[in-house]
Amino acid sequence: MQNLVQIILTLFTTLSLLFTNVLTNPEIMNSKFTYLQYPDEAIVTLEEAGLTEQELVGRASAELPEYVQSGGYDDINGVLISPYYTVKVDGTEIPVYASVVFIRVDDTGTLHSFSEIYVDTSTDFSLNIEITGADEKLNNAIVLPEKSGVTANCKNNTVTASINKTGNYTFLFNDANQYYGYTLMVREKVDEDKEIAEYIEKYGEDNVWVLDKGVYQYDYVNLVGHKNLVIYLREGAYVIANHLFDITCAEDENKYIEPTAPGDNAFGLTRYPFINFYNCDNVTLAGRGVIDMTRLDRRERRGVVFTNCTNVNVRDVKIINSPEWSFISYCCTDVKINDVDIIGNRGNCDGFAICNSHNVTVNNCFARVADDTFEVKALGGTMDSNNVTFTNCIAWGGYARCFGITGEVNKKISDITFRDCAVIYRDGVWDNDRIGSLVVVAEQTEGSIDGVLFENIEIFRDEGRPILVKIYDEEAENFEIKNIVFKNISYTSYMESKIDGNKNRSNTVQVELDGITVEGKLQKYPKTKFKIGRYCDVTVK
Repeated sequence: MQNLVQIILTLFTTLSLLFTNVLTNPEIMNSKFTYLQYPDEAIVTLEEAGLTEQELVGRASAELPEYVQSGGYDDINGVLISPYYTVKVDGTEIPVYASVVFIRVDDTGTLHSFSEIYVDTSTDFSLNIEITGADEKLNNAIVLPEKSGVTANCKNNTVTASINKTGNYTFLFNDANQYYGYTLMVREKVDEDKEIAEYIEKYGEDNVWVLDKGVYQYDYVNLVGHKNLVIYLREGAYVIANHLFDITCAEDENKYIEPTAPGDNAFGLTRYPFINFYNCDNVTLAGRGVIDMTRLDRRERRGVVFTNCTNVNVRDVKIINSPEWSFISYCCTDVKINDVDIIGNRGNCDGFAICNSHNVTVNNCFARVADDTFEVKALGGTMDSNNVTFTNCIAWGGYARCFGITGEVNKKISDITFRDCAVIYRDGVWDNDRIGSLVVVAEQTEGSIDGVLFENIEIFRDEGRPILVKIYDEEAENFEIKNIVFKNISYTSYMESKIDGNKNRSNTVQVELDGITVEGKLQKYPKTKFKIGRYCDVTVK
């Protein structure tokens, strides 16, 4: 009899543990998908942080002094629980996170909400999405980019949609109000244990550094001369940059120096980037963790920086609120960037800055920042910029430019492609001869530009110029911008596009327009929708 009681108790305990595991493990609960979940010790609600929504987003207000608006804070991390929405996928509630972003048209801040789920792509799938508003009542919704073909229905404050492909899906509500955007990132499910084991087998255990789910704090991470190195941030790894230097004014920017930093980068930086790769070969930064630089002051450090590196692979990570230039590739060769997301509200927190690099691909990335989002530059140094391709990338520009050549052309820039990309919003109009959604703008003109293709790109809404080609340097002579093609571009904007040289006839500005759709109408004579300036050769197909 005693044995029977023990058997029953053991069976009951086993069933209880199994039931608990089912309730707490999203992979068991729903075999069709799993979801991103950050550690509880890193993520709080506004109430738990003792902040109101207005107190938090007000930190991004342009009414504040520059170094206060873009300063760091440590009472709440850069990712929090979104106060705006609850979301269900096939009936299972998933976490909804948010980060502060900047809206230029009103010079203020708001929260961008997001979730991430992982699906098995070896078979067809279809997921039903339900988004319910909290305080903000949802009256209607659209899903962008439009090429996704996803439609949304709204009833009783709940928006529903069906998704059957991986990608980034941004929902806008209440007549496309950009204050309350929500992005669902649908990614391929990965067996992290298997992937890590494969890296270890290939490179050895000492060369595979794994951060498990949890919170990690570093002053900076400096990696010089490494070969065959993998840094793997497991899903839920939360990496925080420690604040060390108070930058409260322009004079402070050069006051603090880390003595060994200049010798450990090719960028001329006197303080380390938060994650610094220099003179490395065959290095990987991967995994579904987050890199959060919210505590850093304006320009205290740059974000994730690769200089003089070859065979670089970056994928899946999120970069939050860098104080200056979130991701940089400088004088690098053979760089692959996939499924990386960047969100930030501070001035100069550019998204992806590809500088003086060769053979670079940036694919399926999302950026919503308060500066340029996806850009190619050619700074000083020995290398030019060549063979850089952006595909399936989504930009939401809260201050400057979305895709293109952005300013520094001190070396030759050639063979650059932006294809199958989309702009959600772009609302900066502070200088309409410098900024736009799709741009080739030369502010520094020691080099040249030859071969830039913008193809199959949709711009949902631009407050200024959707397309801008411009020699901004009025003193430039014998400068070439040639073989620039805009093909199958659609947009809605409040200003006309512009193509312009400068006062000097010795320069070349040569542009081809092919299939430009404005406000839903294919333009047979796009010149009527373009402001054509000085000494330009524009071909219309």
